[in-house]
Amino acid sequence: MLEFKTFMRLLLLLWVLLVVEGRFLDSSGELITVKGQEFPIKPRPDGRIVGGQRINITEAPYQISLQTRSMHICGGSIISKEWILTAAHCTYGRMASELKVRLGSANTSDGGVLIDVVELVQHEKFNIRNVDYDYSLIKLSQEIELDDTKEIVELPKLKEDFIDGTMCLVTGWGHTKNKTDSEEVLRQTKVPIFNQKECSRRYGLFGGVTERMLCAGYAEGGKDACQGDSGGPLVTEDGVLIGVVSWGYGCARPNFPGIYSRVSYVRDWITEHAKV
Repeated sequence: MLEFKTFMRLLLLLWVLLVVEGRFLDSSGELITVKGQEFPIKPRPDGRIVGGQRINITEAPYQISLQTRSMHICGGSIISKEWILTAAHCTYGRMASELKVRLGSANTSDGGVLIDVVELVQHEKFNIRNVDYDYSLIKLSQEIELDDTKEIVELPKLKEDFIDGTMCLVTGWGHTKNKTDSEEVLRQTKVPIFNQKECSRRYGLFGGVTERMLCAGYAEGGKDACQGDSGGPLVTEDGVLIGVVSWGYGCARPNFPGIYSRVSYVRDWITEHAKV
């Protein structure tokens, strides 16, 4: 029989592993995860947008695929000729030398251009436990040659707010049906900004949402970003990047909209590091 101290150490180790992987179980055993892949250390390259449709890269030319070992792990957005904005949980525990960025392609495995990463700037306040301050900047080894497949997305003003119901576009290579089927083509879906107070109430059992977080989706579910879309863009219909795909309860579930990192909240931090 295990001694009490040994048992407690094993219990503590299990808890740490759950926290490090960004995974928590509710009372029914449902998995609560960030919208990455095996957060944060062991990415899976599968998954798609739930309720979305296939698009060409020219329809979202700011979208990139963050990769390691030739596998897609997260999305991201082009914010300058040298810098990409993604989620901190996508780069957590990684070195720049492990990563590459594919730009200018709707396919994660070919097309466009593949560029090395030379620097990672993860937000210093990133909280691995509640996924707060989920922002990371990626510096590329060379400047992007802009064209209709590779464009810089417009950033919001500092602390700029957007009204509830504003329709937004979310793109990525995440799960299409809240399960682990896989595909390499880019997808897009439309979701409205969800009321912040109501969203925080619905996520109350999970600690609610902070002012760095923005909620988007339908109360009835059906459309959402999902695992594999992490770090990708949430863009208004007039082209402003307002959110970074972060976390949520499942994907496209009723009553639980997706959670995004609010870009306007760290507009000054982005300027400080990326000079944009």
